[in-house]
Amino acid sequence: MTSHRIQSLVVLSTLALACLPAPCMACGEGSFNTGHGLSYQGYLAPRPAAVLVYTGADGTMSHADRDALYAGLRKAGHKITTIDNPADFAKALQSQHYDVVITSMDTVVTVDAASAGNVSPVHVLPVVARDASNVAALRSRYHDVVFDGASLGQYLKSINDTMASKTM
Repeated sequence: MTSHRIQSLVVLSTLALACLPAPCMACGEGSFNTGHGLSYQGYLAPRPAAVLVYTGADGTMSHADRDALYAGLRKAGHKITTIDNPADFAKALQSQHYDVVITSMDTVVTVDAASAGNVSPVHVLPVVARDASNVAALRSRYHDVVFDGASLGQYLKSINDTMASKTM
């Protein structure tokens, strides 16, 4: 082969490879291809966590939205436990280790009281109202906060950030 032909083949090969669709992945995301031409992208948590969701009397999220959020967290690899009354919540914290506790700001006091005697610290991820004026103070007290009505992606990012801070 002549050098001109080799150069032409290299250029054509490079162009062919450049035209292939390439998945863009953020840190911790996995992409799965199923079938021919069908692609499915799903998030896999790089640090799966045991997550306790304490809803208390919080009625800000509809059951359908809650179920969708919990299903998305489970699909990402997190183990989700949901509790809605203070007595069961205190028992759950005493009987099992949870990496992250998700709760509304209204019930953070209950979380702090129930986790006071724990050997390992409880990492709380409070859900706050979008118009909360004390977000800066909350961020100094808690590793992260999630705003009411947050997307699944925001919950996943906050859980991952909290888990990353635990390993440091």
